Amino acid sequence: MIRRLLSLSVLVLFLAPSVATADSLVFNGQPENQIDKYDYFYSITGGKFPTGNDPNGDNGSGGVFRYVSDDPYWGQPTGTWKKDDWFPQNAGLALTLQSGGATVYDNNGIEDGTYGDYYNAPAQGTADAATPGLYTAYNMRNNFDWAYASYFKLEQDTTFDTIIGYFNWDGYYNTFDPDNPYHRYYMNIWSTVAGQDCTLNGVGCMPANTGMFQGDVFSTDLMGGTFTWSYTGVDRVFNDGHTDPIGRLVFTLDQPFTLPAGEYFYNNGAAVPEPFTLSLLGLGLLGAGLRARRKR
Repeated sequence: MIRRLLSLSVLVLFLAPSVATADSLVFNGQPENQIDKYDYFYSITGGKFPTGNDPNGDNGSGGVFRYVSDDPYWGQPTGTWKKDDWFPQNAGLALTLQSGGATVYDNNGIEDGTYGDYYNAPAQGTADAATPGLYTAYNMRNNFDWAYASYFKLEQDTTFDTIIGYFNWDGYYNTFDPDNPYHRYYMNIWSTVAGQDCTLNGVGCMPANTGMFQGDVFSTDLMGGTFTWSYTGVDRVFNDGHTDPIGRLVFTLDQPFTLPAGEYFYNNGAAVPEPFTLSLLGLGLLGAGLRARRKR
């Protein structure tokens, strides 16, 4: 009996989730991870237009939203950025850039309280399904490999030491655990494809295709810095009275970074731990334990 318990206790050491060090960055047309559970990362959108409202969430303006999939499950072309149609009131994924504690770019109003009724269906007098601020964007590059990015424009060179994204924490249909030690957060910025007019009616521009879920201009995978998260104090409010707290995902850079004036695409998201796996050594121990039990 003691030997049986020892075999099982040793085996447990090898029953741990494997953390994907590369997080399936490269587009390869293969599903790296398909965990069907509620622990999904959804990015929050913003409703302020610091550089005008063209383009906006509607494809008729060129559109701000792009998505890329690398999992055949979705039935979409893999490794190819495509446009997606949202409400005109959506300015893109909520993004705040700060330098020395001062905001230098903001398309959401969460940090200074100027978001108005954007996230509140009852206050707008709209149905949940007609409220732009209640819509979120799936961003998990190694789980059903999918990511959204959205357009933003800087009218002058902009230096920042803090980049803030926002996510659906403890949501209506899912519960995301931001403290899960196996989650790997990321933020990326892509340049726009050279020669494309981002504001051209009905056409718009695309992020540069790097062949991977990693930006060519900025990536937290490659930058020194620290991720932290907190509750913003802002909730999305539904007509049945249910509220979803909005989480704040902060990346504090080790060194300030400057983006030249121009047009870009941004995303934030999380990679999830892969399913529990048995190492070869663990399998060997399991076989030995089973053989020992059969002999009794």
